[in-house]
Amino acid sequence: MKILKNLIYYKRNTVLFCSTTEYGFTLIELIVVVIIMGVLTAIALPNIISQVGKAREAEAKELLSSIGFAQQGYYFEYRQFAPTYADMGLTFDSKYYDFSEPDSSSPTTYTKSNAVAKEGGKNSNRSYSLGVYYVSNSYQITLCQSSNATTTTEVADILNGACTNGGQKIN
Repeated sequence: MKILKNLIYYKRNTVLFCSTTEYGFTLIELIVVVIIMGVLTAIALPNIISQVGKAREAEAKELLSSIGFAQQGYYFEYRQFAPTYADMGLTFDSKYYDFSEPDSSSPTTYTKSNAVAKEGGKNSNRSYSLGVYYVSNSYQITLCQSSNATTTTEVADILNGACTNGGQKIN
């Protein structure tokens, strides 16, 4: 019991704050920290936003790649490209892209599929277009990427044709 009484007495008589030393931050120190945090955020934020856009574009490329492989398998079996995604057993649920049904104007030689950015590129996503061609008993694939988020592009009707609206080929 005596130890407990001494401990309580010690706690009561201990000086917690030294009268000559001030604890805490000054207003100037807090303002400097806030300014430094603001500068770091201003530097990092554009990089983070661009990485998010790249991830969304990677989703579109991945889905178009799946379409290309599915079209090749469908052509191998039926000797023509599929007129719809349902015929290939594909369904899409993309938050950032609209996938138009395949354009098979010449179903035995080529097909086109487009991934158009939703909301007119508001999310900084570029649009893509995929062409699958059957030339000389082999499959060839072309992928076009729009030059910016507000325009769309489309692959050509022939294998070595240029992308529309200034889009560039990605191989």
